[in-house]
Amino acid sequence: MKSLASYYFLFFLSMSVVMPYTSLYFSDRGFSHTTVGLILSLWALVSIVAQPVMGMINDRVNNPRKIMMVCAIAAPVLSLGFYFMNGLAAILVLSVFFAWFQSSGGPIGDAMAVEIASQKGFSFGSVRLWGALSFALGTFATGILYEKYGYNDIFIYYIVLNTTLCLAIMRLPATQITRRRVTLFGQMGEVVRNKRFMVFVVTSMLMMMSASINMNFLPLYFKEMGFNKSWIGSAYAIAAIIEVPMFWVATKLSKRIGRYQLLCVAAFIYCIQFFAMYSFANVSLTLAVQLLNGIAFAFVAGTSVEIVQSYATEGTKATLQTVYAAVTWGLGGIVGNAMGGMVVDRFGAQSLYFILFCLCMAASLLFIVNKNHQKSIAPALEA
Repeated sequence: MKSLASYYFLFFLSMSVVMPYTSLYFSDRGFSHTTVGLILSLWALVSIVAQPVMGMINDRVNNPRKIMMVCAIAAPVLSLGFYFMNGLAAILVLSVFFAWFQSSGGPIGDAMAVEIASQKGFSFGSVRLWGALSFALGTFATGILYEKYGYNDIFIYYIVLNTTLCLAIMRLPATQITRRRVTLFGQMGEVVRNKRFMVFVVTSMLMMMSASINMNFLPLYFKEMGFNKSWIGSAYAIAAIIEVPMFWVATKLSKRIGRYQLLCVAAFIYCIQFFAMYSFANVSLTLAVQLLNGIAFAFVAGTSVEIVQSYATEGTKATLQTVYAAVTWGLGGIVGNAMGGMVVDRFGAQSLYFILFCLCMAASLLFIVNKNHQKSIAPALEA
């Protein structure tokens, strides 16, 4: 449990110094909002392919630590190339390789953590909350640091922190998951035929696409609204710090009201946040509603991983986690980031949040419908 907590703390600390600020990094280099959205969409597109492929490779070699170590080394090393690439074409080519490794380590780590937690008798949320804590600390510190010194060195900090992350990965237990011998195509076929899982993934995509857009375009929202950009890090920190106790609350609530109901609540909480940011151009309110963002994300992050794990069969545990991440964050990120950039350029950042409100409202309603559908087919499955 301590090894997993250390891993999540360092993994999300490294994420906190780079991922929230990539939109500002490319914007400060002179790219338009639409172009920034396309770059981020390419990252999401690559993750759609990379995450399931790496998940299937992991399920076959049965060595998650090795796959995670490769990702933790390759991603930051490749990120240094952004300092030497000036043309858009070169940045797009480099983005393919960077995004492949950057997006793959997290879902595999989640699959391993859920497996260990179930074997040792503790909840996934009890270790995942350490990632929320480090993300809060990291974004708060870097928000002040980057506003003073600029965003040019974000990938330097990323490679430094990933060095310590590699040490944490080495300390993780060498967990192996019992699985059947199955071909890669057969493995993917099992995933596609798992209709209940696929319905859950598509429903989740609407909500997670909104969360992805908010994470990537919140800095541009601050810039567009004329807010002091030194508060950007604080906004992310506020959301992340409330996640720490909320992961514990999510574990209790999911047992009391049910996992699908908790996701429905999370989607509605996102609705309140996004509607407030659309309706009021006020920096204090924007910072305040980041508490809602943190609460909703904690409810989703811990619960969705456990739901995905419940759909998995032997030999598809890492695969399902990576497919879930690929579709929700990957495919959702492609559509969302491309759309977000164009909406901000044409209608302004404030209008983008009305669209996010509509997406999360739809997700909240679909989770209710999906839960009722699960109840209706349960007796048939048992029979």
